[in-house]
Amino acid sequence: MAPYFYIDESGREDRTGPFLFPIARVVPSTAGVARAAMEQLLAGPSPAELQSVPAISTTMPSGVRLLGLTINEDIATVDLSSEFGATDDSATVAQRAAQVVFTLSRFDSVAEVLFRQEGEPVSIQTGDGSVVSRPVGIWDYLEFVAAISVETPVYGGTAGNPLRVTGFGAVFEASFQYALTNDDGLIIAEGIAMTDNGTGWGGFDFTIPYQADRRQVGALIVWANSANDGSQIDIREYPVGLTP
Repeated sequence: MAPYFYIDESGREDRTGPFLFPIARVVPSTAGVARAAMEQLLAGPSPAELQSVPAISTTMPSGVRLLGLTINEDIATVDLSSEFGATDDSATVAQRAAQVVFTLSRFDSVAEVLFRQEGEPVSIQTGDGSVVSRPVGIWDYLEFVAAISVETPVYGGTAGNPLRVTGFGAVFEASFQYALTNDDGLIIAEGIAMTDNGTGWGGFDFTIPYQADRRQVGALIVWANSANDGSQIDIREYPVGLTP
């Protein structure tokens, strides 16, 4: 499973971070995987993650408890304790909501999330500052993701061989670059990938064949070339476990 936290990366001048991303978590086998993912989200980053470079953080206030979670007809209804602060007049409420929505939307059974607080229906802020009482989806919070957002492999997860890369992005002419490096920082694969939409957000799904002589931690790096001067922008680097 992979709860979503924020990583302190700057993106570019007109799209600044920190950005949402899924981070690998391993928990004992359970039938309630969505609940377990929410509990991992509320537990927050580990001490090592908080001290990492770039920094990993959460906008969840301390003490937030999961009071209930049901999934019906693609809608997850999540009930959180009052510490969540859904009615607070704060821009961080939208960031908190985004973490919940993205975490639950990784499951095929969830397309939207409806929020409750202490058992009562509440309105929730979206990424553009609107306050709505309807179920919300990831499209309501695209302000908080990078222009090239890798969904798999998850940050710090283990990759297959070949490495399948999925996600979504909004890049000039639907094109971006990637490189895969080994634990020595040497490039072992590189190329160009495309989203399925050249005028806005589009998905991508491609595979990277690579050679690794042993299990090791490498990195997947993605970036776009600026339409203005060709410089590298929207650079993101994801640690990933490589397998022979």
